[in-house]
Amino acid sequence: MRKAAGGTDAATTDWVDGIGERALRYLAEISAMGGVRMAAEALGVNASVISRQVAALERRLRFPLIERRGRHAIVTEIGQVLIDHYRDGQRRERDLAARLEEYRHLRRGRVALGVGEGFIGNLIGRALQRFSMTYPDILVEIRSGPTPTVLSLVRDDVVDIGLCARSADDPAMRIHLFAERPLCAVVAPTHRFAQMTKVSPVELAHERLIFMTEAFGVQHFLQSLLDDVRLNVIPAYRVDLFNTAQTLAAAGLGVAFMSSVTARRSIELGELVAVPIDHPIATGFASQMVTRVGRRLSPAADHLWKQLAQSFMRSGG
Repeated sequence: MRKAAGGTDAATTDWVDGIGERALRYLAEISAMGGVRMAAEALGVNASVISRQVAALERRLRFPLIERRGRHAIVTEIGQVLIDHYRDGQRRERDLAARLEEYRHLRRGRVALGVGEGFIGNLIGRALQRFSMTYPDILVEIRSGPTPTVLSLVRDDVVDIGLCARSADDPAMRIHLFAERPLCAVVAPTHRFAQMTKVSPVELAHERLIFMTEAFGVQHFLQSLLDDVRLNVIPAYRVDLFNTAQTLAAAGLGVAFMSSVTARRSIELGELVAVPIDHPIATGFASQMVTRVGRRLSPAADHLWKQLAQSFMRSGG
């Protein structure tokens, strides 16, 4: 005899798959009401219709499904197995419908974000506060790293949405650009730059500089600026966290480079001052939000995408 996957007889699989839901519903109602006529009245159908459906199912399965006991119809053991199967299916369908409804109305779900470190403390914090208060049952996972890492996470579908410094155009990415912010020299309030409205690149040659590692988009941006003015400098520090760069700068140990948005918290606390660098390249420091082309965002991820876009626009990039 032909076998189905897992060793089940193919013929058995065929007739199990072919059992009509209507016949099972009639059988379940007979069991609940204690007879064909009472089941027919409860369902609002003719009793003969129920009898024919159950009889047809008995012939198909070659098992008796109901027994007559006086004026009542009793479901057989095999009939009860079919009823249990039917009710289990109904429960699964209700559970599935309920879960889909929860996803639809953002009462269930998960959103994964890949975030450049400079975004975590300010823009993301404000957007997530509003999102999480409105949708407390949505799990938000955050992975952080420099721009290449964030883009890799998006490209490999590890995360739904990426937020990072502007990178080269990539046809595999859906990119939402934000308003450009000037690249700034970030220093302690006691530093001489803190009294300036702008800093000339040539002034940097006389300072101890705090660079990020080559993996950071801001470092490539800064290097382009330095190359343009033909300024060859050696940093005093090279770090892999914006927080470390800010801590060094706040301690008066050097000049760090980032946007005022990245250093916003320390600036608001009076620990740092951000002074724009006076060069055309420095005015075009942009950020972006990305997702992979072709990736269909879940309702929760799509909603957060829109909230993040609004937050970026209000904050100016």
